[in-house]
Amino acid sequence: VILHLDLDCFYCQVEHRRLSIPMSTPLAVQQWEGLIAVNYAARAFGVRRGDRVDVAKAKCPALVFVHVETIGEDGAAGLPSGEETHHRGTVGAPSAGQAQAPDRETCKVSLERYRSASFEVLRVIDAACPVVER
Repeated sequence: VILHLDLDCFYCQVEHRRLSIPMSTPLAVQQWEGLIAVNYAARAFGVRRGDRVDVAKAKCPALVFVHVETIGEDGAAGLPSGEETHHRGTVGAPSAGQAQAPDRETCKVSLERYRSASFEVLRVIDAACPVVER
């Protein structure tokens, strides 16, 4: 038996779980000004992976954006690290109470959160199957 497992819109699933955002809420994971993952609720409004944030906002004003985690110049983890760093339908400068957007010039992207979640899935599969290839 060969099983091919594709975890569709995986980054969104990770953020839904991490931030306790209902799956019915339109959500997109952004990296700088572009979207790298879009859930099904947002796709229903025509939002697509690769859309720019402003274009996605026009298609779905209620869209929740979560920026990938970043690492600053000093090597310290940057934004976002918690629930306060996602924002609903905000493009450009965040409003009061929202985290400052990461600076592309001084920060780099970290996808470690998604790698860790992927390994978590693989551990479950490894426990149930004698042979697993990645």
